[in-house]
Amino acid sequence: MSPKVDIDREECTGCGLCYNDECPEVFMEGESGISDVKMEFREGEPGQGKIPENLRGCAEKAADACPVSAIAILED
Repeated sequence: MSPKVDIDREECTGCGLCYNDECPEVFMEGESGISDVKMEFREGEPGQGKIPENLRGCAEKAADACPVSAIAILED
């Protein structure tokens, strides 16, 4: 099953750790300056998506590095 990514856009501070340092393969800076899931993985809102299993580790590192714990990796 493919993991789902959920960014709490109310909590995200736009620090850039997820898209600049930890996992630019999955995350990007959105128009509002906070983190978005890249278009190719997005499902619905900009902060939600489904990623391939091979990017799980990268996304989990980004979630662990997030200073406000705004990123959740969920099972489909």
